[in-house]
Amino acid sequence: MIRTLIIDDEPAIRKDLEWLIKRYPDFIVLGSCGSIAEARVIIPNTEPELLLLDIELADGTGFELLQEFPERNFKVIFITAYNQHAIKAIKFGAYDYLLKPVDEDELTETLLRLKAAGPSNAKVQMEVTGSHLHNKKPGLHNRIVLRSHQYLQVVSFEEILYCQSDGSYTTFHLSDKRKITVSRPIKEYEELLPENWFIRIHQSYIVNHHFIDRFLKDGLLILKDGTQIPVSSRKREYVRQFLTGDH
Repeated sequence: MIRTLIIDDEPAIRKDLEWLIKRYPDFIVLGSCGSIAEARVIIPNTEPELLLLDIELADGTGFELLQEFPERNFKVIFITAYNQHAIKAIKFGAYDYLLKPVDEDELTETLLRLKAAGPSNAKVQMEVTGSHLHNKKPGLHNRIVLRSHQYLQVVSFEEILYCQSDGSYTTFHLSDKRKITVSRPIKEYEELLPENWFIRIHQSYIVNHHFIDRFLKDGLLILKDGTQIPVSSRKREYVRQFLTGDH
């Protein structure tokens, strides 16, 4: 059974989450609390495997709490009322998020994935999450966490050649020939990946423009490794202006 601790400063949310979690036989609720002060005592005593963690607590943030546990063996699902951009950043660092008010179907899907995924590197996922939201940790700004079905992979921007869409999935093609497929649409990555590294050239492609070698008149973009990627007709003028510095 997955030992679960709920940390949220709203008593009603804690009560609802506890009731929902108890419906899943693979999870057991160890307890709940509403502050960092309480959590810093409960976590060492109960040794949870999963935290359902609010970001804004009465006496600080969920990130501040996690900084007190640099060596931890639990996963984190955020309970958050953050705006859409912050949510998207969190989704690529924490295991997942639940938006208040918690939707039971979303909770079910998240818990099933978590149960199937097995152990993960909680320290890495939280460090990268913090860098996305706060931009305070030098050295992590040019990285992204990609979550496949089996693992979390930290990837630097300079490793990414291009991203390719396949419906609700996105495949990252890396400079060492690796491919990482994640179950997120490419639109989310267009908003997350910075413009000083990446350019959207097609409905199905985002390219790292540091790897562009040539742009042909027939609309083909040639990368430095020889990969040929089509540029959509409506994006061709934009790409031309981008490459010539006229934008």
